Amino acid sequence: MSWNLIIYQPGNPSGQSKPLGRLDRVKEAFSSVFPELEWESPNEATLPIEGGFRLELTEQDGLVVDVSTHGGFNHLQQFAELCKREGWRMADAQEGEDVDLEDPVRWMEERCG
Repeated sequence: MSWNLIIYQPGNPSGQSKPLGRLDRVKEAFSSVFPELEWESPNEATLPIEGGFRLELTEQDGLVVDVSTHGGFNHLQQFAELCKREGWRMADAQEGEDVDLEDPVRWMEERCG
């Protein structure tokens, strides 16, 4: 398991995902959960604390296609709560396996031994 996650919106059966939402709305959702988040550009943010993370929002025509996290182990529960609230999914970027949003810490521990 990597410490990098992909946050996405499930789409149609062919595997095409739906956008997470408009750029400003997605940024607002993350900032509401992580008030210390610093937006370095319209599509990149960092949580500049020990054990923090970086976010990269993939945007197309003003809509966020997905969000990549770099780090974030210490904030797995908050990411899961945000995903549940917004109807998003979260997957391990390396393995491509969805995280159990109901118990993300247990899910992670089972994979890391």
